[in-house]
Amino acid sequence: MSKPLKSLTIICRAFLIMMFSVNVCAEETATPAVHKKVQQALDWRLPKIDCEQPKAPGTSKEVRGEDGATRTEWDVDSNTLARYERKEKRWQNCVEKYKTALAKDFDVLKSSAQYGLTQSQADTILGHMKTIQSAIFAPDGIPPETTE
Repeated sequence: MSKPLKSLTIICRAFLIMMFSVNVCAEETATPAVHKKVQQALDWRLPKIDCEQPKAPGTSKEVRGEDGATRTEWDVDSNTLARYERKEKRWQNCVEKYKTALAKDFDVLKSSAQYGLTQSQADTILGHMKTIQSAIFAPDGIPPETTE
């Protein structure tokens, strides 16, 4: 290999190495890598609740007794009422399981901050945490702003 060709090859290699390193450095400064746990927290969505609240079997009314205490009376037979109460209990258990899962999601979102967040990432995750909190405090597990 001749001397000028050898120098040209070395210069081309050096130029390619320099271009590659500049490109890599530019990519690192332009878009910093987001930790996997932070990305999961950013992509979090409120899970659909599969619990269906049972319909009341008839009408009820509040009756005040002679002693001044109030009680609820239904216009259905006791078997239908007992069936409804069992369905209601299953629904309440389902909602409690859903809220427990949301509380675990809340802890995961909260712990994602240890990996470092930008202000916009923190705002997004805090919004998710607010949604979880409103769902946990809602009696049926559905946050008020998502009610249709």
